[in-house]
Amino acid sequence: MSATTKAETGQACLKWGGGSLLLSGPCVIGRRSDNDLQINNVQVSRRHALLMNYNNDWWLNDLGSRNGILVNGLRLTSARRLRDGDEIRIANHRIIFHNSSQSPPHHSSIIGKTTQVAEPASDETSPPAATCELIIATENGEILEGEKAAHWYFGKTVERSPGASCYMLPTSVRQWLELVAVGNGVGVSPLEIKSGERRVVMSLARRREERFFLLVREESAKISIERLQNLDLTEREAEVMHWVCEGKKNPEIAEILAIAPRAVNHHIEHIFKKLGVDNRQKAIKTVMERLAV
Repeated sequence: MSATTKAETGQACLKWGGGSLLLSGPCVIGRRSDNDLQINNVQVSRRHALLMNYNNDWWLNDLGSRNGILVNGLRLTSARRLRDGDEIRIANHRIIFHNSSQSPPHHSSIIGKTTQVAEPASDETSPPAATCELIIATENGEILEGEKAAHWYFGKTVERSPGASCYMLPTSVRQWLELVAVGNGVGVSPLEIKSGERRVVMSLARRREERFFLLVREESAKISIERLQNLDLTEREAEVMHWVCEGKKNPEIAEILAIAPRAVNHHIEHIFKKLGVDNRQKAIKTVMERLAV
């Protein structure tokens, strides 16, 4: 594996046998030499994984890799918030995530989500469920990599002219990209596109010569576990309330969290007391009002 930046004490970093990488911005891992962390192994995809900082936490996301990612021995199936000491395995490579600024890890059976993940579509243009996807484009909006993700986020507004080799990003994105290109992203805010309850946010991760690495994520009215903890809920109570907001019944929540049904009942009683309500619908309404969703 190869990287160019050494880790420093007190900051988030990745470490492996013989090397380390300080995490100062989005980190793309894969086989290509233009990734932030290159793993030269045929079992590793060209763009295998993405680490991004969201709300002061680092999240790991699979970019649709062929052979997947293991975190602490479990296959990654959706974006995961990393904890100090987490072990990441890509092919036969072992990478340790370190973040000494974090409080001691609290082990949980659920992975918190920062964004609403759209239901998988039946057509082949739908990418894997993810918090964030990577699109690589030229200055004029030609999509070089990440075509499936672009179709998923932008639908029919992603078009290709007859005889053209690449699809083009939507007009609004191309106009934003022109501004980004002029100042190399300095002073240009992320692009927000709203459509109904969907809110797509695009930002520049980096520029490599004439290739723009763009991060795209979708946010919506769904309640995240992190935000629920701002309501004075414990992490477990926030996990339970997250699934209540998702419409899950108590037995389903118990199965998802691998806890006893009576434990779910106990947590919901505490949640109702803290929110000052007496049923699930009032709890959901109160949460949405307090979090301005």
